[in-house]
Amino acid sequence: MLKGACAVAYDEIQVYDMGINQPGQFALEMHSNYVINGRRQPGYPGELPPDGQLAFTPEFSYGWSKHLELGLYVPMSINPNTGSSMFDDAKMRLKWLNADDPGFFYGLNIEIGLVPRRYSEQPVGMEIRPILGHYSGDWLIAFNPSLELDLTGRSQMPVLSPGLKVTRQAFDKVHVGIEHYADFGQLNRFSSGNDQGHTTYLVSDVSLGNYRLHVGVGHGWTAAADDWVLKCIVGGIPFTELFNPRRW
Repeated sequence: MLKGACAVAYDEIQVYDMGINQPGQFALEMHSNYVINGRRQPGYPGELPPDGQLAFTPEFSYGWSKHLELGLYVPMSINPNTGSSMFDDAKMRLKWLNADDPGFFYGLNIEIGLVPRRYSEQPVGMEIRPILGHYSGDWLIAFNPSLELDLTGRSQMPVLSPGLKVTRQAFDKVHVGIEHYADFGQLNRFSSGNDQGHTTYLVSDVSLGNYRLHVGVGHGWTAAADDWVLKCIVGGIPFTELFNPRRW
């Protein structure tokens, strides 16, 4: 989630929890985000204002070991002005996760990738995302105190962009709850008031065997965040099953 997903629906909007591929398992997640009502003016020369933007990102992942997972994102989007599709470069990630202690999990996810100028003034970005949480079967609490930084430009001071998720089982295999994403600004000088990004999502997670469906609608509370955003993730699809006609 490079460059402040609370403000721009770029590539993925999610809080990492205890999910991880099994060793040797290839899988695919499809991320889709649509800004219903967002900023209409660019924040810097060359930025694409997010209003009306539709972004969709295939995420390919591989379970290297019990605790280690590799991932590749291929973000794409549709320009709301021309309707043309755009390839939004790519990024890689490495996730280490320990969920051996029943009920508790912790880990670290590191992402690095190219970011087009329409989303960032700097072309190369990095995210360091700690993963902390508790899962009881009924309740899921996950916290990602993420740090985002530009690897080019004059300043490499990290930006604090945490995400929090709290859901509870409402029905069999269905969890509902909230997610909150924030962008406080650089660690040495937090932004003030409306210059911070704060967006809260009402979300639902549905378990479908080995697969899951995640949907959410979010509202931004500050001028730096988009007013309304829809998001959807279809995840946990092993490649061997993706092309099996009997599965569908």
